[in-house]
Amino acid sequence: MECETAQAPLRIAVLYSRFPFPMMRGDQVTVAHLISFLAKRGHSVDLYTLAVDGRLDAEQRRWLEQACRQARIYAQPWYKKVGGLVVGAFSLLPLQVSIFRNTKMKRELERAVKSGQYDVVYCYYPRSSPAVPTDVCRDANASSFLALQLSQTLNTKRIADEEQSVLKRCVYRLETRLMGRYEARVWQDFDKVVLIGPADVAAIKEQCRVHGQPEINNWIYGAHGTDTDKFNAAKPEDVVPGRVIFSGGMQYAPNIQAVLWFVDKVWPKVKSTIPDATFVIQGQNPAPAVLALDGRDGIWVTGTVEDVGVLIRSAQVCVNPMRAAGGMQNKLIEYMACNKAVVASSVANEGICAPSDVLIIADEAEEFAGAVVRLLRDPKLADEFGNAARSYVLAEWTWEKHFLDLENAFYSEQVASQTKLKHVK
Repeated sequence: MECETAQAPLRIAVLYSRFPFPMMRGDQVTVAHLISFLAKRGHSVDLYTLAVDGRLDAEQRRWLEQACRQARIYAQPWYKKVGGLVVGAFSLLPLQVSIFRNTKMKRELERAVKSGQYDVVYCYYPRSSPAVPTDVCRDANASSFLALQLSQTLNTKRIADEEQSVLKRCVYRLETRLMGRYEARVWQDFDKVVLIGPADVAAIKEQCRVHGQPEINNWIYGAHGTDTDKFNAAKPEDVVPGRVIFSGGMQYAPNIQAVLWFVDKVWPKVKSTIPDATFVIQGQNPAPAVLALDGRDGIWVTGTVEDVGVLIRSAQVCVNPMRAAGGMQNKLIEYMACNKAVVASSVANEGICAPSDVLIIADEAEEFAGAVVRLLRDPKLADEFGNAARSYVLAEWTWEKHFLDLENAFYSEQVASQTKLKHVK
């Protein structure tokens, strides 16, 4: 990531609910790149994070120490998670907020904000939002940002609708209710709320209406980007004819649901037309239901790979048949950055809103299979889509573009806060 130094460096606290490494999840990738961007722009960054869902090797720890003024890492053992769930049950907090409750992180951040150490407090995901002392931020003239990103209410509802397990479906439905109540209120505590796309804004507005709260009015758009050097354009010799790929963390319920739907509803139609076609499912920690697909009907389940870009570039067609989730689909812009022809669902394209000359949208199994077959049979057409996709990403979806927009929002809110302070005085 190439960035010039900012003319007005800011002091920024970044809150996150887990290690930003090993960058296997979309949010880990985003937070790591955000820290890198802010450091290269000359901002002073303090990271407040929990020792959850990841690991730090010696090299990654050194990187954090170089990129951040301070990296404050807080233990979150099982008994703290249980304690958080108990507290959350009485206060009707969502499960994913309760389990990440950490009083030490909240206390130390509040102390730092009170002492005037920060211009901006940036909280990534609602899980860490209770740790942000928003009233103290206002008193200390520190702008507070909550990166909700996607509406978790919309996300968990879709997951529940697709879930086959009765027990898991009940848990997701409970979380949908709790998160709806939370999202309708939490935005009011922050100066700005960062959301990915119109569907997320609409979902939160709906929850505000349902729960009798004012309509959210402080949102800004703040999507992700991708590394266009790492995910570079495929060369003709990289491509394996007939290969179709899905790439994503295969422990994540929406990815599992998408793959199982594709294999059950779409893949038989593709294979009946193109018997030599192969389907690669790439991603870390595949669930048992996904592992069971390996070796069946031309399907290869890779598990964790060192560089996901290599296999993406080998595909003739990339697919993203998401049924649940939403927000920003990193895999989609990674496919497009590698100049791949893509078939995706409407849900997958919600946060990106790619036009019809860049990828093919299909929601029903018959049309999805037809689009995949069409691209496999017509390499020239696949190349046309792939080239348009790469150009679209270079113009609209680099990390630098979206982080510069976020940085401008930081500056604008600082000006607004200072103006309010003058009026108060």
